[in-house]
Amino acid sequence: MADKACVCRHPPFRFTDYDTVELGEDSRGAEVSLSTCKSCAAVWLTYRIDEPHYHRSGRWWRVEITAGDAGALSAATARECVERSPEGFVGGCFFDSSGRAITAPITVR
Repeated sequence: MADKACVCRHPPFRFTDYDTVELGEDSRGAEVSLSTCKSCAAVWLTYRIDEPHYHRSGRWWRVEITAGDAGALSAATARECVERSPEGFVGGCFFDSSGRAITAPITVR
């Protein structure tokens, strides 16, 4: 895993600090992406849900994964990967946060 002092471990997160690849949507309509930190090369899985018909429903989870796991990951398996993670970050208007640390158990809702 990467440097604990890196910007990728301290919210709020800026998209300009990453090279990002969109993996698409899962069956629940969540947007899934993989972002590689330009400073330390940590790979982050982001799982975003927005239900526009519900006020303040936007939310996201962000967990670090290994480069090897990234190669096997798909939008269909992303939620399970997030929920298996020992730690990560969560944010969005649903959580009233621009990002905060979380630890297992992580539940995507």
